Amino acid sequence: MANTNQYDAGRNIQIDRQHRLSKLQEAQQITWINLGAYSSIMVAELIIGYLAQISVLIADGLNNLTGVCGAAILITGLKISKRPPDSNHVMGHWQYENIAALLSATIMFAVSIQIFVDGAFAVQRFFAGHTIRPNYWSLGVSMIAAIIISILAKYNSLKGQQLKNQALTASGQDLKSDAWTSFGTFLSIGGAYLGAQWLDGVATLLVGCLILHASISIFRTTIMRLTEGFDPKDIDRYSKTISTIPGVLGIQGIEPRWLGDQIVMKIGIYLADDTDLRTAYAIGEKVEHALMKQYDILDADVMSYPVSQQSNPHSVD
Repeated sequence: MANTNQYDAGRNIQIDRQHRLSKLQEAQQITWINLGAYSSIMVAELIIGYLAQISVLIADGLNNLTGVCGAAILITGLKISKRPPDSNHVMGHWQYENIAALLSATIMFAVSIQIFVDGAFAVQRFFAGHTIRPNYWSLGVSMIAAIIISILAKYNSLKGQQLKNQALTASGQDLKSDAWTSFGTFLSIGGAYLGAQWLDGVATLLVGCLILHASISIFRTTIMRLTEGFDPKDIDRYSKTISTIPGVLGIQGIEPRWLGDQIVMKIGIYLADDTDLRTAYAIGEKVEHALMKQYDILDADVMSYPVSQQSNPHSVD
């Protein structure tokens, strides 16, 4: 049950907050690594791509430009998320993490449209008889990009799961699609080197599709969280956990919502009509503690109702 004391449902609030902030700090440091890698790869690909006039390599460079922008936005969002609660944000600034992810997805969407245009022009140039001149530099940078981004994708995904950080998990998914894009770029350049000139335009269009798909995926997740949408299956799991607490005779309602990667919720439970205030408070604390322990939620506000007020009585087994 939410309160202003140092302890909440047996949890030290200050220590818990510091633990969550340290995880955000680690996520921010990993994102700095992503930013450095993306920046180096982007510069190399764009320079070599423009010098050799290889559309697919330029497209991959622009794709990594979205990675640079996305990493910079996430760093800013994670930094703001660490700010303590104030008069305007009494629950803290956790939600800025989702706002940063949404802005990153917007940039990815815009770049995917530009890449589609570049791909269409590349196909047009192929039919007009234009040929590209891939070299060892273009082959090398695309392969190195694929290897480095693949390693970062695995690292971000593992740390995202370990830290339970949606930003890093999403970053891992984005990096994974970028790795496949860079690998596809390498294959298309190699194909063109062997004489399959049509691969440049076709691969560019495929890169655009991959980036578009990744941006839509991030859009769906962040918009769902920002609009307080929640998976009904998760609510069912919370309900089953609450139902195991002794003294709970029914559930009046569960209203979870996201604050960044943190979950907070309002819960209504039905208790026996003759339950005294102290016992009701203790049961509410047990409900909150069980949810915090099993699902690592940030906070739960538990309200108790007399079971006689239950419109459709349903006893908890």
